[in-house]
Amino acid sequence: MPSSEPLFRAQNVRVDDAKGPAIEKLDATTTGACVAFVGAPRSLFAAAAGMRDVTAGELFVAGMHPREALRSGLVASAPADVAVPARWSVEDLAIENARLAGRPRSEARTRAHAAIRALKLDDSARAALGGLDLSVKRAALLCAAIATGAEILVVEDFTVGVADGAARALAKLFVTACENKRWMFFAGRLALSSPIGLNADEALLFAGSRLVTAGLPAEIATRDRTFTLRTSADASNMTAFADKLRARGATVESPHDAALTVTMPEDLSTHELVAIARAEHVLVVELLPMSGALS
Repeated sequence: MPSSEPLFRAQNVRVDDAKGPAIEKLDATTTGACVAFVGAPRSLFAAAAGMRDVTAGELFVAGMHPREALRSGLVASAPADVAVPARWSVEDLAIENARLAGRPRSEARTRAHAAIRALKLDDSARAALGGLDLSVKRAALLCAAIATGAEILVVEDFTVGVADGAARALAKLFVTACENKRWMFFAGRLALSSPIGLNADEALLFAGSRLVTAGLPAEIATRDRTFTLRTSADASNMTAFADKLRARGATVESPHDAALTVTMPEDLSTHELVAIARAEHVLVVELLPMSGALS
């Protein structure tokens, strides 16, 4: 599939989890080659990785439906935590993943060993996965995805729960190993100074089930006067609330939803914003600075 195809494209997508809709009415087209999805529900990672079907709409990875991209070998995924046989070694897992991707046995071994070297897992290659610490297990899952030879990797944040030094080292190895690949990285938060933050050329920022904005990570992080709000009110009250905020010089997006994005002028405080909401019978349930997820 030509690289000119957007890495990720969603058209009115809804994805459910066990509790119901996790995200809905998602419309997005990425422009970057290495994209961070920050704050997105896990079910969107699963859908992009071809592990879960969308409930409505259409989702494309490099122009293909995710399951089709997975079957073709274009895409491989690396969940942060997934059950694997405890007795398998790092090498076993990498070879098996390459074989499942359709690689002949000799090529699978070659690719597995190259991935092991790239992630500095030589000393752990024959060790049983069940006895490894968390950072090495996460590296083994990345290694297995890389060993497939897929051009695109869909990756869940492998740094969660890993000590800072080990997490940074693993992220550096991942970025280097994937310098000729495209990737999607799904995380709850993203530090701009991290190897992922420094190498991502686009970020999509989510608040709950809603896409808030997209752009360069560093540019999004400077928006310290932009907030995402979750509210409880009917549509007419929300419209009046949005109009009052605009009258105070604020920019308001999605005024008919229970979730808003508000960019406030310097002379409008969050205290006054909440007071305006109260006057219009709008309950502000959550108020978060957009820059908080990227710092």
